[in-house]
Order: sequence, then C-alpha cells, then structure tokens
Amino acid sequence: MAVDIITARSADVIGSIDGLLMQIFVRLPVKSLIRFKLVSKHWKSLITSHHFSLLRYPRPNPILGLVYPRRKSSVFEYIHLDVSNPNKPPFRELKFPGDSFWYGIQHSCNGLLLCCSSWNDPCYGMSPIRSCYVYNPTTKCSTKLPLPGVMNGVPENVYGVNLAFDPAKSPLYKVVCVRDSEFAHGLFQIEVYSAESRVWRVSGEPFSATNCFDHGVYWNGSIHWIRYWPNKLLYFNVNEETFGNMSLPATMSVREIISYFGEFCDHLHIVESCVAQKIFDVYEMKRDYSEWFVKYRVDLTTAAAAFPDMAYVNELINNIWFPICVLTLIRVEEEGRFILGFADFW
Repeated sequence: MAVDIITARSADVIGSIDGLLMQIFVRLPVKSLIRFKLVSKHWKSLITSHHFSLLRYPRPNPILGLVYPRRKSSVFEYIHLDVSNPNKPPFRELKFPGDSFWYGIQHSCNGLLLCCSSWNDPCYGMSPIRSCYVYNPTTKCSTKLPLPGVMNGVPENVYGVNLAFDPAKSPLYKVVCVRDSEFAHGLFQIEVYSAESRVWRVSGEPFSATNCFDHGVYWNGSIHWIRYWPNKLLYFNVNEETFGNMSLPATMSVREIISYFGEFCDHLHIVESCVAQKIFDVYEMKRDYSEWFVKYRVDLTTAAAAFPDMAYVNELINNIWFPICVLTLIRVEEEGRFILGFADFW
C-alpha cells in the first residue's frame, strides 16, 4: 500500500510540473498527443498552447508535402516530402465528410488548410461560397467560418480567400477575402476574418486591380498576388491592412513565363517557365522588397538524362522541349541544396 501511495503521489507531482510535461509531450508522436488531450483540460491547454507549438516546431513549415484531389472524389491524396522524416508522413489522405458539394483547398499556410465548397463548378470560380472552414490535418480539428462576401444578406462574388497564419508570432490566424465592391462596379473590396473576433470586417476602401486573387501567397506578414498588367507584385499587409507593390523580375513580363510562385521556410520564390529552356532561374525576394535576386540556377539536361520522358524534340523550332511545370520548391539549407517537384503537362 505504501508503494501505491508513493507512486500515486509521484504521478501527481509529475502531472503538476508543466515544464516536465512539455518536455515529454514534445517527444511524442501526433497520434499520442491527440489521445493525451483527452486526459484533462490542463493537459489539453498545454498541448494546444502557443508555447508548445514553438517547442515542437522551432522552424517554419515543419510538415512538407503535397495535397492533390483524387479524381471524381472528395478525397485528397498526400505526397510526403519531408527529407528529415521521409518515413513518417502525418497522414495518407484527407477526407471532408458531411457535404455532397465539391470541396477545394483554397490555401495552405504553416500547417493549416483553408477549405471551401461552392455551388459552382470549381473550374469556373468559387462564388458564391456555400461553406468555408479552417482545417488542421494533423489534429483533424476544424473551425467553420461565417460566409465571406455577404453584404446585407446578399452574397457578392468572391475572387479569392487566403490564410494568414504565423505560429511563431501568434496562435491565432486571419483570413483575407477579396470580393466585389457593393459600392462601385469593377472595383474590389478586402474583408478580414480574425480567429479572435470570429467575424468578417471590411478593410479599407474599394480598389481596382488586374491580379489573379485565386492564388495568394502568405509571406513576411502579407498576402501576395501577381499582377499581370502592369506587371507587379501586389501585397496586402494583414496587420497594418495596407497595400504595397513590387515589380516582377525583368524576364517575367507576361503571365505565360511564370511557372511557380510560392513560399518555403520564410522565403518567397518565383520561377520562370522551363518549357522551352534548358536552364532557368529561381528568384528570391529580399525581405525589404528592394529587389528580386537569383537564388538558384537549374540545368534540366542532367534531370532529362535520368528521366527521358520529361523532354522531347519540338520539330517546329528544332529544340528540346520540357512540357513540365514546377509544383513546389524545398530548401535544404543545412546541406546547401534544394529540391524541385515537377508535374508533366500531359
């Protein structure tokens, strides 16, 4: 009995030491953490705290992978790309139950997914939105959002919704929506949703733009969109709620030559098209938006030698053609190299 009393008291002492618990939790797999959240409210608060997130993921973008929809299905496949843990994918597939309408992953940001379903075919836009929520694929937790773009009970056309989430700065996320202005035809309006207030709020005045708002990239505290005419980068600072502009690299003067635009580990990159080029550049933006610079130079001839199907001879121009596009870029800083993921056009 004495042993039992000592053991019980020891367990109570350990259970009350938050620092020790944190060090134990940070070494556990995700599935164990999900179970331990059910032990008590105190354990749940520790595991879901911002401090624990920083301990477990000290660097940005800890989960590396691609999510793509399975044909004629609401299931999304996951391709694991984490070079540090290649044999431990966080999940194999994503399923969105409870809705017969098409679900789309509109944006991913530091481990969270922004998912929307629409009455419309996804090929023709996403307006009006039928439902919208933020989903954590690791914990399988989701939060349904009120519908964006609804003014006086009437839904406006929505051109893009994007997540703004930086776990290193705050455990709370925001969502930025670009919709039609209700005051002027041909103008756009920004709405911002805060996980803290749980409401949509109009931000700033209506504005004009020629951007594609369906593909925004969150970096440096701002959502970035490519403007094709004039050729600039339009960005919206989420905290200050202000706009800024930055020219694209000189070689990217038209839409067709942009193959990739995205962020990885707190770096913003843009890649020129590699269809008709053996060698192409990967550009990176300086944090102060002063310029783009060439971070990497890629020679496709070596890859084509290993994978002959990625190239063919275009007889019209008598040159080698690479019918591929860049899906993702992964930086391996400690090894001084990077990885590009390609997809075949055909």
